[in-house]
Amino acid sequence: MKIDYKGKQLLAFSDTHGMHRKLSIPKGTDILICAGDVVSDFQENELSDFFDWFSSCPAQLRLFVPGNHEIIFNLCPEEASRLIPANVSLLEDCGIEYDGITFYAISSRMIQQMQWLGRECGLPYKTDFLITHIPSKGILDEDMGSEVLKQIILERQPKHHLFGHVHSKGGVCEEKWSTKFGNVSTFQALCKTND
Repeated sequence: MKIDYKGKQLLAFSDTHGMHRKLSIPKGTDILICAGDVVSDFQENELSDFFDWFSSCPAQLRLFVPGNHEIIFNLCPEEASRLIPANVSLLEDCGIEYDGITFYAISSRMIQQMQWLGRECGLPYKTDFLITHIPSKGILDEDMGSEVLKQIILERQPKHHLFGHVHSKGGVCEEKWSTKFGNVSTFQALCKTND
């Protein structure tokens, strides 16, 4: 999904499930965002191949937010962080500002902890882009979204919420509650692409 924001060209995607090399990253992309599920079968070698590809894509900033298939980030976070190339920023329950644009990611693990344990998230008010792997309840979610995430968005009102996970709604946008929502899943589009 291409987004023109504050003079920067952003490209966001998720759910490549091993088909990342079929993606075409346009020249002139300033910020490249991946919202997770880049592997198909939880294999570390697939993740290494993705990062080899991702780190070579043309962009000034590359952001990676793990999805539910990148389970290594939950089970072995230190080992997983060693897979991240120097020119890729891992966002998990933290934020980054780049050229006046603010990004913040909430992990699926944190969303579960907020739901079950009442934990607070650190999402600042006035965030330009909230990035998660899963959607919020009721927005392009096929009944798989998070109610606690919906409440956070209602309260903090990020300008954009980018997510994936729900393949059937990939590429669809919706505006609600002062936030622009974008499902950046590429899975179905990549499945239709010829090798």
